[in-house]
Order: sequence, then C-alpha cells, then structure tokens
Amino acid sequence: MLDSLRTCIGCRVKDSPHQLVRIVCEKRAGEPLPFAVFDDEKNKPGRGAWIHPDSECLSKAHRKGAFHRAFRSRVQPQELVMTA
Repeated sequence: MLDSLRTCIGCRVKDSPHQLVRIVCEKRAGEPLPFAVFDDEKNKPGRGAWIHPDSECLSKAHRKGAFHRAFRSRVQPQELVMTA
C-alpha cells in the first residue's frame, strides 16, 4: 500500500511520511502556551505537523509562522533543533 503524502511546513514540498519528521503540541504545567515537540515514533496523540529533517526547513517554518498555522493556535517552537 502506498503512503499518503504529507507537506513540509517549512518548504511546502510534498513528501512521504518516511522522509519527514512529525511535530506535535505538548502542554506543560505552568506554561501558558503549548510547546512544539518532535514525535519520533510518529504516534503521539493530537494534531501533527510534518517537516523535513533539515535545519533550513526548520528555519523557514519559524520565519513564516508555520507552526501557529499548522496547529491552529499559538505554540512555542523554540526548543526544536535539527541535529545532523
């Protein structure tokens, strides 16, 4: 069975979920806004966003406000860091 395509929130290119990293919102006690965190296993509950594992895509997503749009609310994506 073929995987459905997902769109990277950074570069807006469609790709297989196997080529992308999933990000979800996570509430933390005492914090007013949820945090965007990587979903390494791609199975955490809630609304997800997809991004290429590339620092350029992450940078584009930050600049364009893509996290807020993808999650339909304000989030704190500052802790997301792509490592090589």
